[in-house]
Amino acid sequence: MTRLYDLCKRISQELERTHSGDPVGLIRAKGQIATRTGFLVGMVGPGDHDDPDKMHRLLSVAGELGIHV
Repeated sequence: MTRLYDLCKRISQELERTHSGDPVGLIRAKGQIATRTGFLVGMVGPGDHDDPDKMHRLLSVAGELGIHV
């Protein structure tokens, strides 16, 4: 498992916890992250390589949105 995959997994879990019972809110939150990072966190798999640029963008956006991982 790569660090990028682990980070995406933790962010997805946090979004699901934060938006439990609000599926539209969950979709919007995931879409906002995808729009700002350029990729869907749910599409990163355990075999994907660690891309420092993707990790930086994801951590930056997560921090801006108040997602602490």
